[in-house]
Amino acid sequence: MSISKHTVLVACIAAGGLAVAGLPAQAASPAGRPALACAYQVTHVRPISFLNVRAGGGLRFHRVGKRAIADGRFAGACKSVKGWVAVKASDGKAGWASARYLRKVRSTHHSGTTVLLACTYEVTHVRPISFLNVRAGGGLRFHRVGKRAIADGRFAGACKSVKGWVAVKASDGKAGWASARYLRKVTTK
Repeated sequence: MSISKHTVLVACIAAGGLAVAGLPAQAASPAGRPALACAYQVTHVRPISFLNVRAGGGLRFHRVGKRAIADGRFAGACKSVKGWVAVKASDGKAGWASARYLRKVRSTHHSGTTVLLACTYEVTHVRPISFLNVRAGGGLRFHRVGKRAIADGRFAGACKSVKGWVAVKASDGKAGWASARYLRKVTTK
């Protein structure tokens, strides 16, 4: 007599329990990507050009996005896999970029702690002809180190705010802090 896997599964569920220990590891948890815990900048690419971000680690994978020198620092995996680093494209899509065109950099600091700029933001609640101040620290008492405008589009920032302030890069690439009230986190799929 032959019993199918489906019959065993139905019988286990009907009995009130299901042992998941027998499931393959991949089915129990989806294949994970490396944690994006290091910061990178695009290098060896012309300022007017960009670096392709691909669906997988290799030229045979299709392009899912891009990164440019103007993007400044962004999150990536700390170790490359066969010359490719897991990153997010400028629009927030997950992918892989050639390690040959990436330079690992130090993250932004605030009060002795390291802040990784791993989320994507846009300026909001600011008139199109105006700008948002980027300050040396999280608060109005800190001097301005740069600015961000709606025209800048999407840019990197810390995923969590600290007392209403988010670590970001100014348009000129200087590290600083902007009021979370004027930033909108761009959700990624």
